[in-house]
Amino acid sequence: MNYKRMIFILILLILMVVALFSIFQKDDYDQTVKESLAAEMFIKDHLYDSEGLIKTDLLSQSDVYLSESTGLWMEYLVYKNDRDEFNKQFQTLSKHFIAENSLIPWRIVENRQAEANALIDDLRIAKALFQAGEAWNEKKFNRLAEDISVSIEQYNMLGDHFIDHVDIKHHVNGDYLTLSYLDPEAIDILYEKELLSASQYNTNRNVLLNAPTSSTGFFPKTYYPEGNRYEFDQEVNLIDQYYVGYHRALWGGEVGALVQFTKESLSRHRGVLYGRLSNKSGKPTVDYEGASVYGLAILMCLEVKEYDLARQLYTEMKKFQVTDESSDYNGGYVDPDTLKTHSFDNLIPLIAERRGLDEGIYQ
Repeated sequence: MNYKRMIFILILLILMVVALFSIFQKDDYDQTVKESLAAEMFIKDHLYDSEGLIKTDLLSQSDVYLSESTGLWMEYLVYKNDRDEFNKQFQTLSKHFIAENSLIPWRIVENRQAEANALIDDLRIAKALFQAGEAWNEKKFNRLAEDISVSIEQYNMLGDHFIDHVDIKHHVNGDYLTLSYLDPEAIDILYEKELLSASQYNTNRNVLLNAPTSSTGFFPKTYYPEGNRYEFDQEVNLIDQYYVGYHRALWGGEVGALVQFTKESLSRHRGVLYGRLSNKSGKPTVDYEGASVYGLAILMCLEVKEYDLARQLYTEMKKFQVTDESSDYNGGYVDPDTLKTHSFDNLIPLIAERRGLDEGIYQ
C-alpha cells in the first residue's frame, strides 16, 4: 500500500510540475508580446481579408494585395514579438505569394500573381523570416527565408549588383536598381549566412554609401550597374529620399543634408513635409503630404539619434490618424468620410510608432 501510494504521489507531483511549467511558460510568452497599437487594430479590422491578405485600400484596390504590405506587416510583428500572428501571416505568404523558385510576385490582383517580383519586398520578407526563425526557434521560417534568399542571389542580380525585379517565369531581369530597394538589415543577414559573397555584399553596400547628392542635397533614385551610373529624378519623391536616408543610416552612412532639409522644411512650411519637390530648386511641387513620409523620416532620425526631430515628426504624423475611439475607423490613417487610405500609409507609421515606443522616444 505504501509503495502504491508513493507511486501515486510521485505521478501527481510530476503532473503538477508539468502543469506549473506550462503555466509559467505561457505567462512568460504572454508578457513578451507587446501591446497592440490602434493602427494595428485598424489594419486587422478593415484591411485584412478572410485569407489573411492585406488589402491595398478600402476602395478601388480592395482586391489588390501587395508583397510590400505582407513584408511590412511581418516586420512589424517581429518588432511586436507576436509569434501567433506572424505564424498566420507565414501561412498566408506560403499559400498565396510564393511562386516558382521561391520568388515573390509583387502583387496579386483578382487571384492572379504578377509576373515579376520586387527586390525590396523579397529582401524584407526574407529578413523578417530569418529574424522570426531565430527569435522563436522556428525552422520552417528559416527554411523559407533561405529559399527566398537563394532565389534573390540567383535571379535578382546583374553581375554582383542587385537589380529591381526579375520575370518570375522566364527569369529575364532588369538593368537598374532603385537605391531605396537596398535593405541593409536583410543584406547583412544574407551575408552572415553566407548566402551572398563578400564581393556581392561590398559591391551593393558601396552603391548605397557612395551615392552622390544633388546641389539641393537629395539622393539619386536609380543606379545602372552597366556604366556605374547614378540617375536623379527631376521631381523628388520624399518616400524614396527617406528610404535611402534610413537605409544609409543603418550602414553608418552620411544623412546630415537630409536631416537638415527636414528641419528647415518643417520650419519653413509650419510642420509640413510636402510629398514631392523640385530637385533643382528644392521647392514643393505638390500640395499634399502623407503619413508614410513622416514615418520613414522618423525611422531615419531614430538611427542617427535625432530624437527631438523624431518626436516633432511623430506629432505631425499622428495628425493623419483617426483618434476617436467612438469611430469605427479609430487608429487608421484614413479619411473617415471618403475612406481614402493606403496600406503603406498605415504600415509605415505603425512601424515608426512601434520603434519609437520601444526606444522610449515618444512622451
